[in-house]
Amino acid sequence: MAGLVLLIAAVVALQILGARVRHSAASADDSMRDRALRTGDLYAKCCIAWPRGEFTGKAREWFGKAAPWPGAYRRLGVLKESYGRSGREDFEKLDSAAATRGLDKQEIAELRREKAMWLRVYGPRGLTFQEARRYAGEAQSLDLGPLKDLAVYEIYRKAGCEKTADRILESAGTRNRIVLVAGVGLLAMLVFGGFGGIAIAAAFLAMSAPGFASSARSRLSWSAGLASFVVYLASYIGLGAAGKTANEFAGRGIAQAWADAFYLVVIIVSAVVAFALGLWSLTRRAQEAGQDWREIGYRTVSAGRDVLRGIAGFCASLPFVLVAAMIAWGLAKTVFRHVPTPEQPFGGFVTQGGAVEIALTFIAASVVAPIVEETFFRGVLYTTFRGRMGVWPAVMLSSVVFAVIHPLPGGFLPIFALACALALMRERTGSLIPSMVCHGVYNGVMLAFLMLLF
Repeated sequence: MAGLVLLIAAVVALQILGARVRHSAASADDSMRDRALRTGDLYAKCCIAWPRGEFTGKAREWFGKAAPWPGAYRRLGVLKESYGRSGREDFEKLDSAAATRGLDKQEIAELRREKAMWLRVYGPRGLTFQEARRYAGEAQSLDLGPLKDLAVYEIYRKAGCEKTADRILESAGTRNRIVLVAGVGLLAMLVFGGFGGIAIAAAFLAMSAPGFASSARSRLSWSAGLASFVVYLASYIGLGAAGKTANEFAGRGIAQAWADAFYLVVIIVSAVVAFALGLWSLTRRAQEAGQDWREIGYRTVSAGRDVLRGIAGFCASLPFVLVAAMIAWGLAKTVFRHVPTPEQPFGGFVTQGGAVEIALTFIAASVVAPIVEETFFRGVLYTTFRGRMGVWPAVMLSSVVFAVIHPLPGGFLPIFALACALALMRERTGSLIPSMVCHGVYNGVMLAFLMLLF
């Protein structure tokens, strides 16, 4: 138990220290800039899907909040030029002192070449077809968000390729309408699912809670359970740290997309190896004690029924997670306003990454993480606590441990609420399948929502 406490304390300390170091390096400004760009991109998608003045004005407002930053200036320039205003002033600022602060000479030189390209594209003279193809390729490689389509449209229009330009714009409008409608539809499903979840949670607690006091305790030994959990968590932290270091070295001199893909592969491999080491420790220690390691919940009476229970559990957890997230947001703005919360990397990969990064992110967050984390947090750790204490103390304690290894302090309450729901499912069904399904659906839905809207 002392080893577990020390390990958790080390994780918390590293999170706080890392957050303060990043915060001292102006990460607060970076975070505000990223949020402004994402919000501006959302309004830009609305502009392309349904051209309306209020969407354009909101997009300009949010991009302006992200300045001075090259990504903000190029977005402002393209947006203004696409909707009847001159963006020359914004393009001129691409290589300004404020926009290039902290950049090296090569990056500044690239921004100057980019500025020349935009001034040529949006200048008074037309473009040749060869220039249009070259500039369109360059525009596609830039950080422009959904405005890439508008830039490429304007490039081909200036080259006299009206049909190609119209086809690009029409395709962009259709695609953004589909994405936005799907995002709003997903949000509506979450809202209705949350209302239904209140009824499901109330029925679950009414039927199950009275029996918790008399339910049988686990027979998994304290030493076997805690030792194997410490092996898993220490392995995952150590492998993750080593993999992150290796990724930083490997990422030098290669494209960002490949560096991101490599980092995601490192995360997946680290989780799988730590899972194997922890499970090996559990089976060995349980065998030595004459116990069945499947006591952690690797069993089921009906897999299909457990999958449905997992989906119902996801709906039941939604209202509690939402309320916890709202409280956490309020605390972050008041009590913890000077304590930055590290951001999960997965959101950035699905909003800014390509097909490979998005696929790897969904595999890591919606397949690997639910299997690995449910095995050791609701399986090993909860079952171990359950052998020494009642249902509610075991639920609370295992959920606290799960929450503190996630981004603090802002992520604690919503993750704690979700973890409590997962532990209750594990207790009620005796199987890890429902909690694995609920965990996977939760992560998948959240990532899909981010990807569709941002």
